[in-house]
Amino acid sequence: MKTGLRYRLLPVILIAGLLLLVFSTYLLILSIGYMERGYVGTSLLTLLIGFSLLSSSLYLLRLSAHVYAIERKGEKE
Repeated sequence: MKTGLRYRLLPVILIAGLLLLVFSTYLLILSIGYMERGYVGTSLLTLLIGFSLLSSSLYLLRLSAHVYAIERKGEKE
């Protein structure tokens, strides 16, 4: 992958990671509301989806940090 392409993909990856983080937090809070109302199955399913999205968002944020570090290393050379 060329350096310019990495630099252009960095904001896209970062924004996608942050959006997934916000959406997963929303689903986790929604899951608590479902549990409070007694919808156990729906709550557990929402919780599972929320944790899966949280894992995906953390992976994307880690990937964006890796791409940024490669870019910084390339600028120094």
